[in-house]
Amino acid sequence: MKNNNWITPLVITGLAIHTFNNKLFSISKDKLRKKEFEHKVFNWKFGPISYKEEGQGQPVLMIHDTFSGSSSIEFDRIIQQTSKKYKVYAIDLLGYGFSERANITYTAYLYIQLINDFIRDVIKENHISVITSGNSNIYALLTSQQDTTLISKCIMINPIDLRVAALNPSRRDHTVKYLLELPFLGTTLFNLVHSRLNFKQLFNKVHNKSSMKYYIDQFYHNAHYSDSSSKYAFASYISNYMNIDIREALKASNISLYIISGSDREVSTKTIHDQYTDHNPSIECVTIKGSSDFPHLENPFTTYDQIQLFLHD
Repeated sequence: MKNNNWITPLVITGLAIHTFNNKLFSISKDKLRKKEFEHKVFNWKFGPISYKEEGQGQPVLMIHDTFSGSSSIEFDRIIQQTSKKYKVYAIDLLGYGFSERANITYTAYLYIQLINDFIRDVIKENHISVITSGNSNIYALLTSQQDTTLISKCIMINPIDLRVAALNPSRRDHTVKYLLELPFLGTTLFNLVHSRLNFKQLFNKVHNKSSMKYYIDQFYHNAHYSDSSSKYAFASYISNYMNIDIREALKASNISLYIISGSDREVSTKTIHDQYTDHNPSIECVTIKGSSDFPHLENPFTTYDQIQLFLHD
């Protein structure tokens, strides 16, 4: 007769992990519930899109990065200043922040469509300025090419390495995405990767750690907001589905482009600046000292000063 003594411990372990996963999502939702009420909603075809709207004047759209935990909170420290002279919109992309976290594959074309529709249906003005963070410069740049009337300026904060942007999903990436999207295993893997310890290590290089502590906590809870559906955007992000080669688009771009880089970002600032200006020599680049991956949070006043100069240019 077969010995099945292993079944009970396995079931108990599975139930314990399931309970832990649900508790983690519940805690994060409670932590962020008050902030959700500060946002407006754009009812898009793939689900509700959350955004902030402040100020009066010419419109400026702020688009956050696409790693897990990202949201419009990235711009908290520059929205107040910028909204004194401009009408600021800070969007939570589909799959992030308080926006819908749909069980779909997230691609560059999906976000290009979202930005296009958001400008047309919410902002309702042409030739706006856009401020991007991290990977989102891809989507703003290609949106401006898809319809040349929508965007006139793009300020890119720590834009993506062009070599990384050009990566396509491999067979291994397909497997990783499949595993992460599985109901129990995928959720558990997601929570292991997005532990509080791993988030602290992710932000290990940030400057002004005392003032950044609050935001690190917010990024952590954003990654676990809205039950296990947080994993779907991450699965596409980590598997390179959100990428697209923008080198030709850079060469052909006729909008005003600016780069703001943290002096100590993970990739060499000079490398990034050279990549972009090699394809489009008209791009203006500046470096914010005393900052790494989030100059708009680590050194917001200096970053805002540069944004102000570029918006007036």
